[in-house]
Amino acid sequence: MESLKENNKGQWIALSGLVISLIIIGLAALANQAVLAGYHSSNAALEFPKENIRELNSHTRDNAKIIKDLSIELNATSNETISSIYGRLFENYSSQMKKLYATHGETVDLSLVSINSTNGTNGTYSGHDIDMILVNITYDDGTTLYVSDPELIEVKE
Repeated sequence: MESLKENNKGQWIALSGLVISLIIIGLAALANQAVLAGYHSSNAALEFPKENIRELNSHTRDNAKIIKDLSIELNATSNETISSIYGRLFENYSSQMKKLYATHGETVDLSLVSINSTNGTNGTYSGHDIDMILVNITYDDGTTLYVSDPELIEVKE
């Protein structure tokens, strides 16, 4: 037993084993960080709410046509012009969309910019029919803010 205390040749083997194991642990930590960084950078594109924005845009286009038909029907039974009926119905649609998206924690703003008609003289609005509308669409989910230029929506058939 006395000879084992004096024999220190194995200390170099133990010390080099400790150094190699610490190097391997450090390399494993670096590799893990590289994998996580790659995951987060590739996942950032997936977090962009493009489907929500496309869906909002599509619903607005579809409902703009429906609102046009409703405003023409309501014009036959009221003294209001088609443009004022359309504006009121679009404002109602906008408030409903705000409430619907608010339940998901998102903010939506749809504002009617103008109503255009080619049935009037020189392309001005005649008050009898609607061909196109311009709408501002704003979407915010807390991380992504999308603000469109006025979108031109054709509502004629």
